[in-house]
Amino acid sequence: MERRSILVPHDFTAVADNAVKYALKLAASIHANVDLVHIVKDSSQKAKAKQEFEKLKLKLTEIPAGVIVNTHAVVGSIYTEIASTAADLKSTVIIMGTHGAKGMQKLFGSFAIKVITSTHVPFLVVQDNYTGYDTSKIVVPIDESQESLQIAQVAAGLSDILKSEIHIVSEKKLDSNLKLKTAVHSGLLAKQFKEKNLVYVNKVLDRKKGYSTDIVNYTIEVGANLIAFAYHSDALLPQFDTFAQSLITNKSGVPVLVLNSKEAGNYFF
Repeated sequence: MERRSILVPHDFTAVADNAVKYALKLAASIHANVDLVHIVKDSSQKAKAKQEFEKLKLKLTEIPAGVIVNTHAVVGSIYTEIASTAADLKSTVIIMGTHGAKGMQKLFGSFAIKVITSTHVPFLVVQDNYTGYDTSKIVVPIDESQESLQIAQVAAGLSDILKSEIHIVSEKKLDSNLKLKTAVHSGLLAKQFKEKNLVYVNKVLDRKKGYSTDIVNYTIEVGANLIAFAYHSDALLPQFDTFAQSLITNKSGVPVLVLNSKEAGNYFF
């Protein structure tokens, strides 16, 4: 069986190094190789990128057995070439590092969403202050929209491979119509996971500090270390979607896996 590919965009910073560490551990769990990609403005910068990659590979002293690290220097824009490279490699997931919500990195939310919406591949964001790796519990937030259900296939695939417990969470609704829709969606996911013999929990969150904050707080409370959700927005400009941004840059540093629901396709988990 051909090994999966985990793609890690790398800009030769410590934050990106943290994403590589996470990718290597995940690669060992899902039988994948790790592909590092650096985007350059023109071909003249490729040689320098290759030199930096060689230095980086020398620092990777804990590569799991069977995992191969490949490097790619690609000319273009991060808003097109990350998606293009992932498509060429048939990558299972893209993992990128960020400083989270500190200082100028508050802008990362809009940057990440623009990259995420360029690809159908699940996109996992790892903050620089996250040093562990634990996928024993995955929190899957949904809402009354059908698009939010598209995370089911990715969550189920990961859970099946990693033997993770899935926590389906939704926000307590006051409107009876929205309450019914959300309950139906929670039931649909529960049915899918049950049919696949996956361990799951169904939880309705009380409205306290806002849905995104409540999701993160619940994640910490139950000891989960990954939030996976389908991104969808009716906003004309995706960067104004504060719900997605606040999850991606959550202050607790919990890794977040995002699926662009408009581009959802087939996955390799």
